[in-house]
Amino acid sequence: MSDLVERRLVATPDNERYLVQSRLEITAILRSLIDHSALITVYFGDHGEFIVTAILSINPEFEELVFDYGADASVNQRLLESPRLTFATQLDHIRIQFESHRAQTTSSQGSSAFRVRMPDELIRLQRRDNYRVKVPLSRPVNCTLRLDPKRGGTAVAVRIYDVSGGGLALIDYPQSLQLTPGEIYQGCQLDLRDVGRVTTDIEIIHVLEKTGRNVTRTRLCGCCFRNMPNATLMVIRRYISKLEREQMRSSADAGRG
Repeated sequence: MSDLVERRLVATPDNERYLVQSRLEITAILRSLIDHSALITVYFGDHGEFIVTAILSINPEFEELVFDYGADASVNQRLLESPRLTFATQLDHIRIQFESHRAQTTSSQGSSAFRVRMPDELIRLQRRDNYRVKVPLSRPVNCTLRLDPKRGGTAVAVRIYDVSGGGLALIDYPQSLQLTPGEIYQGCQLDLRDVGRVTTDIEIIHVLEKTGRNVTRTRLCGCCFRNMPNATLMVIRRYISKLEREQMRSSADAGRG
């Protein structure tokens, strides 16, 4: 949820080797997204609108992919009017992205849904910079957002859910803090405990609010880093490596137990 989204699928020399064009492999990847109930962000339009959804079914014989409606009816209507859609998600730390053309309405198990043609190609991308590590609840770290004077000019500390070399996700921030995709917060402080404290700009990429079984609401916000100096990136990478080592030690201890 914290990676920067490339709004168009482009086979550049840098990512061409990650391009999947085999029909069997594409079908297997899409089925895996269904099996894991992966959340998918669908971007459309000239202003970066999006919905958060999930693939409900695929029908390779008819080249059909069905995905769920978004929460906002007006946004769903604008999606139907868009000539191009970009789908982006992540599964097992691997970024998956593909495009499709105009969606149509359909139904799935009695509920409204969208359908599009299955993609002819997709990008299945794993880069070290985009590898995300969850921050353990036992050792939480915060990102302090500096609000502009129009919003009170105060600083708000928000817990970091996960972090990568490209961005982070914030969780359970105050409801009064209205985070909007496209907003840039300058001079945010990340307190990375033993590794150090760094300052960087972040851009809000997407916002998700879920209601759990106990009617609690979880607010999750994906952000990407902006204007980050190499020295700051090195500190973040050291923190990620430290978390990975701790997780591997925990797994090894659990295996011996």
